[in-house]
Amino acid sequence: MESEYCDKNGAAMTKEEVNALPADALAERSGIPLKVFPDTDPLYDAVAEVMIETVLAAPDGRATMILPVGPIGQYPVFARKVRDRNIDCRNLRTFHMDEFVDRNGRTVPEDHPMSFKGIILKHLFTQIPAKLRMPIEQLHFPRLDNMDEIDRAFDEHAPDGVDLCLGGAGPAGHIAFNENPDFNHVRVSDDEFLADRTRLVMVDASTVDMDALVASCGDRAAVPPFSVTVGPRDLLRSKRMEAIFFAGRFQRYALRQVMFLRPTHRFPGSLLKVRIQPDGSLTRQNITVWATEMEVGPITTQTI
Repeated sequence: MESEYCDKNGAAMTKEEVNALPADALAERSGIPLKVFPDTDPLYDAVAEVMIETVLAAPDGRATMILPVGPIGQYPVFARKVRDRNIDCRNLRTFHMDEFVDRNGRTVPEDHPMSFKGIILKHLFTQIPAKLRMPIEQLHFPRLDNMDEIDRAFDEHAPDGVDLCLGGAGPAGHIAFNENPDFNHVRVSDDEFLADRTRLVMVDASTVDMDALVASCGDRAAVPPFSVTVGPRDLLRSKRMEAIFFAGRFQRYALRQVMFLRPTHRFPGSLLKVRIQPDGSLTRQNITVWATEMEVGPITTQTI
């Protein structure tokens, strides 16, 4: 049986070997560039600078980006850099990864404490000076009633993939809210998963736990049970993928899965190494992994 893990040359690795690698060996063994920062402030500054570079490199500033909520620390920094350098973002177009849906199937409103749209408007959109920022119509927020509209916007404005995707992976491997799609009687192939576009998903229990710890003091009931999310097809067509890890020790496992696990929908974060070309073929993604010193350490087990 083929090993689940491999190095940059395709040589098999064991899970134990991957988990024990020292931080300074991760990039060399995986072949994936890794940028490590002492803490989150310089990480957010560097990611914001990548966003700035993307806008400046695009003809007439017509950059396209897929942006997450988590992390969000880069967005006020980006807005400050835009203001300080007088950078014209009026042609920037952003696609926002996901949004929560309540137990009755309704997209949460902007004033909901966990509304991703509300967070983006507060921490990014309104922070950019009005004379420099993009019209609100150029921010695409997925909802339960506009999934086809989001897909059409990708087809019209980023037919070959967005210029930049700020990605990452949760503890169970989710990218955006794309978890392992297999459940109960449903079985999905890798090819089917890679073709999925904007969609409704049930939030995985591990993701609920993570969000509850980060956003609601451990109150799982505060986390909506569903979300609308941009699918792998549009995420993985991105021309540049930046996988960001920022939340501490519990992301060490996900970071190493992204870097060394052979691509599989069973841990969607492993697919961040793959790019779906416009013709549908799969190639190696232009990916960089970003983290602080806390996320790159070896994986150890200890009692609580």
